[in-house]
Amino acid sequence: MRRLEGKVAIVTGGAGGMGRATAMLFAREGASVVVGDVDTAAGTRLELEAATAGLTLSFQHCDVSVEAHVAALVALAESRFGKLDTIFNNAGIEQSVTPSTDVSEALFDRVIGVNLKGTFFGCKHAIPALLRNGGGTIVNNSSVSAFANVGFNISYAASKGAVMSMTRVLAIEYAKKNIRVNAINPGVIDTEMNRRNKALAADPDAWTARSLAVTPMGRMGTGDEIAETVLFLSSEQSSFITGVGLLIDGGRVAT
Repeated sequence: MRRLEGKVAIVTGGAGGMGRATAMLFAREGASVVVGDVDTAAGTRLELEAATAGLTLSFQHCDVSVEAHVAALVALAESRFGKLDTIFNNAGIEQSVTPSTDVSEALFDRVIGVNLKGTFFGCKHAIPALLRNGGGTIVNNSSVSAFANVGFNISYAASKGAVMSMTRVLAIEYAKKNIRVNAINPGVIDTEMNRRNKALAADPDAWTARSLAVTPMGRMGTGDEIAETVLFLSSEQSSFITGVGLLIDGGRVAT
């Protein structure tokens, strides 16, 4: 039996990268998936690709830094599919490599607005829907930066550390209400975001070498590897796990 047979899932930031891989895996595993993203063109293409493959996936434009957009995404899942079982709060943006004292207020606010407030809005509006359904799961996308860092990304690291703390708060708060809340903490993953980070670096080759040097496995992770981990935390396979931040970092924090 497919691992999410009959379930309804939301994936924010689902039109590309880790979110896209997760949304498609969820759909292949039997879920009806609602994807939110600011990239309408990519989201529309994903919806068409899923339909062509006989999968159930609906796209809606969503800027997670706008609370009304997130509320509408949850409302769409319930109105179209009748319930909500799980949400992957994945949407996030990076901070380019910048000395911390050079980070502008506007940049700091933007990163916090998407990465932290967007995750908060996802949890805030998903939890009542999950309660109406008798429980469910939440997976938040934090980062290895919540545990280990190399500097020059203060707004990003601050946002992801806060996501990890928020995950623990909600896990405790809703443990007796059949809602499990966990986080993933990816290391260097081969996604559009990291390709942008590389392109923005003063020395792209040095950026790649440094990324691999801090990863004992000596390679980047893939979106599919992230998706499989999110599926594990979203399914009954992890039924006694809540409040954890699962590192998917090729051994980086172990060093």
